[in-house]
Amino acid sequence: MTHPEPAGPTMTSFLGQVGRRAELADGTEADRLARASIRALSERLAAGQLNDLAPALPPELREELYGFGGQAVAFDKDTFLDQVSGEIDTVDLDEVERRVEAVFEVLLRWIPDEEIEDTVAQLPPDLADMFRSATG
Repeated sequence: MTHPEPAGPTMTSFLGQVGRRAELADGTEADRLARASIRALSERLAAGQLNDLAPALPPELREELYGFGGQAVAFDKDTFLDQVSGEIDTVDLDEVERRVEAVFEVLLRWIPDEEIEDTVAQLPPDLADMFRSATG
């Protein structure tokens, strides 16, 4: 796992990377986007996978993994994007997708390589493709 900082994952670093990749002007929107994306992703993943991802995230974002607290729910990319759009400042699904891809790109850099395929395996094909393609 490669962390952008020697001290490990920090919220400031994570949000800075999300904000730059999503071209957001303000840290508050980066925070809302990151939290909404991780919350929506957590609803799609089994509890064991959430436990595997948690250590790679800044402590402030780990709580978003466990906010759902239920069984993993099957939903497609459009439903995922619609869910995220309800928590950020745009409802244009193309823009929401671009922003979520920025979050995924940062996640892919922060989570251990061995967890990427485990995560992708639990996603529906269209969302898995979006997650995988976030590397650019």
